[in-house]
Amino acid sequence: MVITADSLLFNTEQTDTLVLAFHNGYVEVSNPHLEYIEVTTKAANVYVHSYGEQPFVCLVTGSCDDGRLIVDADTTSTLLLSDLQLSSKTGSAICLKQKQKAHIMMAEGTTNTLNDASEYNMSDSTDTSNGCIYSKGSLIFSGAGTLNVCGNYRHAIASSKNITIEEGNVNILSTQKDDIHCDKYKQEGGCVKLHLSKDATKGIKVKETFDMKGGRIEGDATGDLTITDGETSYCTLVKSDGFFQMDGGEIQLKHTGKGGRCISVDENLSITGGVLNMECHGDGDSYINVANETDYYTPKCVTVDNYMLITGGNIHCLSTGLGGKGLVAGNCLDIGSEETEEGPFIRVETRGECIINNEDEDLRFGCPKGIKANDELHIYGGDIAISTTGMGGEGVECNGALYIHGGTLECNTFDDGINVGQSVEISGGQVYCNSVDNDGIDSNGSITISGGIVASVNQSKPNESFDSEAGQFYLLGGIVFGLGSSSIDIAASELPCYSTPFNDSEEGIPSRGLILTDGKYVYIQRDVETIMALRNDNQAFRTYITIMSPSFIEDERLTISEGDCPTNFFESHFNNRLIFGGIPQSELLKTVITVKTINNYTYEPVK
Repeated sequence: MVITADSLLFNTEQTDTLVLAFHNGYVEVSNPHLEYIEVTTKAANVYVHSYGEQPFVCLVTGSCDDGRLIVDADTTSTLLLSDLQLSSKTGSAICLKQKQKAHIMMAEGTTNTLNDASEYNMSDSTDTSNGCIYSKGSLIFSGAGTLNVCGNYRHAIASSKNITIEEGNVNILSTQKDDIHCDKYKQEGGCVKLHLSKDATKGIKVKETFDMKGGRIEGDATGDLTITDGETSYCTLVKSDGFFQMDGGEIQLKHTGKGGRCISVDENLSITGGVLNMECHGDGDSYINVANETDYYTPKCVTVDNYMLITGGNIHCLSTGLGGKGLVAGNCLDIGSEETEEGPFIRVETRGECIINNEDEDLRFGCPKGIKANDELHIYGGDIAISTTGMGGEGVECNGALYIHGGTLECNTFDDGINVGQSVEISGGQVYCNSVDNDGIDSNGSITISGGIVASVNQSKPNESFDSEAGQFYLLGGIVFGLGSSSIDIAASELPCYSTPFNDSEEGIPSRGLILTDGKYVYIQRDVETIMALRNDNQAFRTYITIMSPSFIEDERLTISEGDCPTNFFESHFNNRLIFGGIPQSELLKTVITVKTINNYTYEPVK
């Protein structure tokens, strides 16, 4: 039978328990003559072979500056570490050669420290270990104690199959390659601490699946990327060559190295729950790639080569270096789910500048991004807030089509709040964009709003609240309020709307919108009734207004007024920036407008 940790600690004379006590120069062995166990020692190196189907249990304790434990069992084995201090000068500290799974338990209240050799000189040619703790089979960690591991040769903990953390504290103090290396990694409890100081090293490196269900991972990295013959290799705290999934637990990662990655996934990522806090403080830069062309590497909190799905959880990303990014999907990104209005809580902040800024041609390269998808991006739900402060920093970038079906998206950015290559379609939810230096919502194709509440503000320069490069700006439903420093053209609307025209006066002086005051609220009123009011963060001398609401009546005349934050408003959005109802304070009448639908068009939705 397998004896529990407590019974091993306090009743080590059980007949089916092997006890190994390490000393400098030798190992003290108790119960070495069990019929299914063969023990061989040479100085402080011990080789244990367990035969048959009887589970093998071993209590390991003591202190030794040059010793090894090598285990080969025909069935599952359990090692209970109790204040074990073991270092090796010839190979791994613990080598588990059996293909069956092995358990390593840290006895409650104990601290165990393992060091392997910086160079391996193993007399046993069948010993293929490459880590301080190496297991040929699956490896399970449990117990209420602490395990400190130093990987001086290659990996700190390595398994040719899978590693599971059930409980206990596992601290990786140093590594030359990977802190933890395996095919599949699962964590259900406990706390794992990662530390990376070498360039291009990895914290947890899996070939197939990373699965976070509970417990906690803490990681810090200072290593930089390496560039060899145009190929980049990044220092990454969690790296999966396959899949990443998380539905519980907590991950806290901080990276200060150049081009650092907190989480990098080659295939797909799925987050349905748990807490992720990630920080990248290193810079990006330019380099010459394998095609002998100028390319850019940038730090990223989360990067996925294929598909990213986030339906739950609490996610925080902070990137302060040049070109830093929050969430990046190589293909598609879905936030929230079609089945429910609930979704994740996401906060992304970038503070870095773009890597290259060609002011003469107004070209920027290696720019910061809050959330980026190279193909399609769908937002079904959730609470998403993005902030960028550096040159070129954009909130949401999608090279394909962006669809917003629900949830709340707030972008306070230096560059575009939203930038897409093909089209933006908003059918629900709440969207607020506030750009300091560029457009609020910018599409190289069409912009279509058919539902939800959308407010967009452009603060300065001759840019727009809604910018459709193709001239395809369709207002088909919902509530829209835009404040910009340049005029926009509405291609069509199905509800009464208004957009400030750009006309030449009789004196030949262009009329550039309304003269409004930065920091005041802009009211749209029907007589004394406030239909809606938006805080004006536009710092241009004149402001252009675009509005639409289902409450508008065809051909009715409304007034645009300005004042302080109203009182007694019945509903607010985006931290009281957009307000419905209320009594204007210090009201100043600006102009009278007429709202009407824009007819005579043929609208074809983007497929």
